[in-house]
Amino acid sequence: MPRGTSFQTRQRFPLESLALDEKAAEPLYRQLEAQIRSAISDGRLPPGERMPSTRQLADDIGVARNTVKNAYNQLIVEGYLVTAAGSGTLVAQDLPEQLLQLPAGNRAAAPTSATFPFSRASKRLRAVEDWIAAEVHRPSRPFRAHAPASDAFPRQLWARLTTRRLRNMSRDLLERVDPRGYRPLREAIADYLGGARGVACEPEQVIVTAGVQQGIDLIAKLLLDPGDRVCMEEPSYAPARLVFELMGAKVLSVPVDEEGLEVARLSAAVQGAKLVYVTPSSQFPLGMTMSLPRRLALIEWAKRSGAVILEDDYNGEYRYAGRPLPALYGLAPPGQVLYSGSFSKLLFPALRIGYLVVPTDAVDRFTAARWLVDRHSPPLEQAVLADFIEEGHFARHVRRMRTLYAERQAALVEAARRDLDGMVDVPASDAGLHQIGWLSDTVSEATIVRAAATAGVELMPTSWFGVCKARRESVIMGYAPFTPREIGRATKALAKALEPLSTG
Repeated sequence: MPRGTSFQTRQRFPLESLALDEKAAEPLYRQLEAQIRSAISDGRLPPGERMPSTRQLADDIGVARNTVKNAYNQLIVEGYLVTAAGSGTLVAQDLPEQLLQLPAGNRAAAPTSATFPFSRASKRLRAVEDWIAAEVHRPSRPFRAHAPASDAFPRQLWARLTTRRLRNMSRDLLERVDPRGYRPLREAIADYLGGARGVACEPEQVIVTAGVQQGIDLIAKLLLDPGDRVCMEEPSYAPARLVFELMGAKVLSVPVDEEGLEVARLSAAVQGAKLVYVTPSSQFPLGMTMSLPRRLALIEWAKRSGAVILEDDYNGEYRYAGRPLPALYGLAPPGQVLYSGSFSKLLFPALRIGYLVVPTDAVDRFTAARWLVDRHSPPLEQAVLADFIEEGHFARHVRRMRTLYAERQAALVEAARRDLDGMVDVPASDAGLHQIGWLSDTVSEATIVRAAATAGVELMPTSWFGVCKARRESVIMGYAPFTPREIGRATKALAKALEPLSTG
């Protein structure tokens, strides 16, 4: 039963309002603490007011003295009460809420985006603000691209490995990690790349990064000066272009065809380029694989021109037809190619761990830059990932996902043929996690994006990744995270929404 009493003869605040409920789940001292704190914050117990002794208050409200002691002690720690020799316990003169607030006359208006002194280059970041909103704040739905099947990731296994690592985590791993990354992880990455991707490297050459994007940022900072020329595929990975442009580089677009980057165009049009960024395993976003003759031609051009090739091995593990082609890194002379990869698309997106393979004589400079950015990636995740690779779980997972994604790609191709025939052509591709939907003359990019929004379907225009007008409009259709049933429902809904909007 609630209990209460009054101290009106000794104190202005009517303590009969303090009601403690023995049946409540919250401990009595917490209830008392909360009510006194509220009375102080509201001004019912004014600054300087003397509180009754713990013994007196305990007797008056009928609780143990320790209950009052615990409440008082917490309020003293928080700054609501103070103790003074000869005066007992008093309400503090300066309350915590007041200490966290500036006087009204000293408050400055928060700068708005219109008045904040952003650099001119930073205005380019407006291009990615919508992407961030879509990826972070909106639930995933077909056909969101650039995402793996997180539902198929072995979460319980990962949890067991994490628990084991936490239980046996060394003091060194808690205190310090090499800026290049956790040594066993770099060894595991080097072994994996040598066997699976034809990238022969030493662990010392591997720099662990917070995903491919940070690797691109490090390369831009270390290689590029304002005015330097960078060549990129057209269309290409737009966030990389933004990083290069923010460093003041002049980015030049080079067309692609069914064999990848048109090296002949590059040779004829580009003079003095310092860096060439390519996605040869699965061109982003169009999906073709760079042919072996094109790879060799690109390496030969780079040797003649002195340019460095940045090979982003985007989805190189997920190839569904034919044997994988050797990486550019393995075909080129030492120092000609910087190789980058990531585990975010292979395992799960929140795992922000990627890597760079750099020339031996460049390791120290990259290490210093990595340290300057954020010291190192989280040690626990690095250690768990090292175990995941070394114990064979990674290779098994990639094999399972390759089969699963091939099935889901086939489901998208069939569903599009059945429901979107004559409007969107979705041909099968040899690699990757998404398909390109080529639009017919009766459907425009704006039309299909509008129809998709009406149908609850997510489509990304390929034009977002290009700077030149494409010969044919298209959209990006991700399939990896979605079951065949989800894919089929989405194509039907899209077809229904397109019917009244088609210009045919």
